[in-house]
Amino acid sequence: EHQFGHGKAEYLSAMVEGFLILAASAAIIATAVNRLISPQPLDQVGIGLAVSVLASVLNGVVAVILIRVGRQHRSMVLIADGKHLMTDVWTSAGVVVAVGAVALTGWEVLDPVIALAVGANILWTGWKLLRDSVSGLLDERLADDEIERVVQVLASHESEVVHFHALQSRAAGRQRFVSLHMLVPGDSRVRDAHDL
Repeated sequence: EHQFGHGKAEYLSAMVEGFLILAASAAIIATAVNRLISPQPLDQVGIGLAVSVLASVLNGVVAVILIRVGRQHRSMVLIADGKHLMTDVWTSAGVVVAVGAVALTGWEVLDPVIALAVGANILWTGWKLLRDSVSGLLDERLADDEIERVVQVLASHESEVVHFHALQSRAAGRQRFVSLHMLVPGDSRVRDAHDL
């Protein structure tokens, strides 16, 4: 019953991921603000660093693969999954940098300050993901390079009597949709217009 496919479901899924990323950034920022107001010494640093580095490397590899494959296949949901994992990488990297900075300087305030920077970065990632999802749901037109390819094909079929106009486009997941008006001479046969 969904003749144009289920491509829009990818945008809904990516939107959920975007909200999860925003929630994670809000939690990181809230915790950082709390630690700025009442600083606390870091504890169990060795174990925490080892786990963070290992998780960061594994998540980073998987995130890069998901984003790359998502772009190849124009899958918003794979890109969203990859970006979600990448926020974990940034969080882990922030932990490692913060712990190292506190260990080197003794300034405990560096931990929440770096956490605020990581939280802001993750907030930006979530916002971009939500923006892209909403654009897809609202049928944003195709990118200029894709439109240009369509226009080139149409131009190769135009003549003194055949013209194309009112080009519209949209994407739904992996699929691309284009509609247009084709003007033909009034005396041309319907079959000829159909074949063109």
